[in-house]
This record gives sequence, structure tokens and C-alpha cells, in this order.
Amino acid sequence: MNLKRIPFISASSSSFSWKKAVRDVVILSAIVLGVSYYLHSDMAPGEAPILSGITTQGKTISLADKPKEPTLVYFWGTWCGYCSFTSPMVENVAKDHPVISVAIASGTNLEINQHMQDKGLAFPVINDSTSHITNRWGASGVPAIFIIDTDGNIAAKTTGPTSEWGLRLRLWWASL
Repeated sequence: MNLKRIPFISASSSSFSWKKAVRDVVILSAIVLGVSYYLHSDMAPGEAPILSGITTQGKTISLADKPKEPTLVYFWGTWCGYCSFTSPMVENVAKDHPVISVAIASGTNLEINQHMQDKGLAFPVINDSTSHITNRWGASGVPAIFIIDTDGNIAAKTTGPTSEWGLRLRLWWASL
């Protein structure tokens, strides 16, 4: 068997492949970080903006100035594919932590409630049909997630899909 004819086995080709792979990982990482920075650039920093409203179930809800425990604020849409992946994780977190969610451009309260029922979700939802809340928080991409610490400050923020353990880890970190 002639090893020179198998490009991934020869020494020179193998070292070149590793250099190329490392370069590609660095470039991809830089792109992901750049996009992430861009998506986060409009998101509110520092003290959490005011958040209060009437849920789609008719209950008054608000984010306290100084919540008793870290709170997850979740901006999403019924039309959002990534939100279909993230919402069940938010639902699981809502069993152990306070969650306030804001539905963006998602129709009437009845339509949102039907979506919630169809998906087996029960976390509280404010229908932001005017985007007033969304603009105040700078949630230009969905899903957008903010973790509010017990001092009322934004301890963490992210956009795009995330994992349940990632949400729980951020909430735990905000409790320290």
C-alpha cells in the first residue's frame, strides 16, 4: 500500500490539514462572536428596564425593582422557529424560577393562548403587540433572554437558541 496516495495519512498533508482546521475554527469563532456581539449590541445593559403588563390570561404581572430571586425575562414569537426549540426549556425553568415572557408580533391574546396550549406551555405571557416593551429592552432578535439579578440588574443576556442547563447556570450565577 502506497501511503503517499492517501492524502490524510502522509505527514505533510496531515500537518497542513490541522493548520487549516485550526484556521477555520478561529475564523468561524470570530464570525460567531461578531454576530453575537451585533445581536447583543441593542439589548439593554445595566439596570433592567421597567416591565409590567397584563398577561394573555388577564393577570397583572411586573418585574420587581429588586426581585426576591433571579428572574428570567423571555422575548419570543409564535412564528419563531428557534423559539419552538427554546420555549419548552423556558417552561421547565419556570417550574423552579420566576419567568416573565413577552410575545412579539404573535397575534391576539386568544391566538397566543391557543399556541401556548398546543405546545403545552404555561409560563406567563405579555402580548407586546405594539413592540413598546420589546423596544425598551432592545430585544431586536428572538428568542432574546435576560437574566435579572436580585438587585434588579441585567446579569446575563443572550439571543438565539440556548439550552436548559445554560439558562439554569445563568440563573444560578445571578444568585451569587
